[in-house]
Amino acid sequence: MKTRLLPLQCLALCALLVLAAAPADAKDKEPNFVQRMLEGVTLGDGQHTTELIIFPLLAPEKTEKQKIKPDVWATKVGWSEPEFPKRRYNVGIANNETEPLLVLGGTVLGGGKRDRLVPNDVIVPVGGRVEIRTIPASARKDQRKDALPFRVSTSTAPPYLRERAEFNPTSTLVPNFVSHFLDFRNPDDKRESLSAIAASDQLTVLCLPCHESLSAFPTASGGRVIGLVTAVRGRIRSFEFFGSNRLFKAYFEPLLKSHTFAAAAIALRAKKIGLKVPKADDDPVKAVERMRKKAEKLLASLQKAKYRDGDQPKGSIGEYVILKTGNGTRGTAVAMDGELVHGAVFPHEPFENALFSRDIRPPLPGSEYGVGGQEALERRGARGTLTIAERRILNRLRGRTGGRAR
Repeated sequence: MKTRLLPLQCLALCALLVLAAAPADAKDKEPNFVQRMLEGVTLGDGQHTTELIIFPLLAPEKTEKQKIKPDVWATKVGWSEPEFPKRRYNVGIANNETEPLLVLGGTVLGGGKRDRLVPNDVIVPVGGRVEIRTIPASARKDQRKDALPFRVSTSTAPPYLRERAEFNPTSTLVPNFVSHFLDFRNPDDKRESLSAIAASDQLTVLCLPCHESLSAFPTASGGRVIGLVTAVRGRIRSFEFFGSNRLFKAYFEPLLKSHTFAAAAIALRAKKIGLKVPKADDDPVKAVERMRKKAEKLLASLQKAKYRDGDQPKGSIGEYVILKTGNGTRGTAVAMDGELVHGAVFPHEPFENALFSRDIRPPLPGSEYGVGGQEALERRGARGTLTIAERRILNRLRGRTGGRAR
């Protein structure tokens, strides 16, 4: 005997089938690991130093210890140059620690036949070996005949390099950046490398007060600090967050050094040519409040950012996402077992992008860095992102009227 459905029953059944087949609306999607981690995160009190403004990112409660080894604390790691790399500057990592190893994007490796910069976060499993993509962190002329053992630098790369290395990696990226700061190398250090600039005694002395004043930063608020927001010259430069206070403490000094040495180097160069470095406000209280509003806006935007999966090297573990919030702001984050390990977001920085995009060389007649240099820089700032002071300092730093800028 056949069962016949009444018209109303047919309509109800069709509606159920349509609902079951329809994809979930975007607003119904579960938050990803970045959004879950940042729920309830707030900004602590901002601190103003000579070169930067810094805000702590506070978790709602003390974070649990994450079972992962930060590369700056690791002692049982084998770094090597593969005999037949998939890409020319690839580096092999063997993790002999008892915990998965986090290699932070922006890590600078001195050694090998040429210094390297690691563009992306990578998690290497216990007992695993991963071949990762890197880019040169020294000039071509500094390539060694015989490889030296690799060592992790005490400073990560500055935000400009980290953001570019992640999204636009080239073999000339770091050498171009380094060319702007050769004056600050120690007298007996002839290397044209990021390691040489980071080791500068001039920059260390200039940055020391900043480091001393922020020494208690990672341990404040009862272990709730899981990251930081930094601002330089009136703009947010990075939004950095970790899965635990332990991981943040491991990377705080290398991250702080990367910010201060880049900011201080620009300040020193401006002083040599008699220009005042552009700042948002001479009043520290007003400057902190202005940056706080921008930092809070950026924090809120991460919940609505566009996220997509990123590629990870074969043999690594964890999840990796790329995010974008608009206005040139972009970043990445990595997780293990569904829990965030590290994330970094970099708003667009027009001043540094214009300044560091090329090597410093004597300008050619009629080039944008000789005759017509002002007009070229004004075109770069046509979007309203460069101030008059920034355009002026760019002209002077790049030697608009000829000769090599120093």
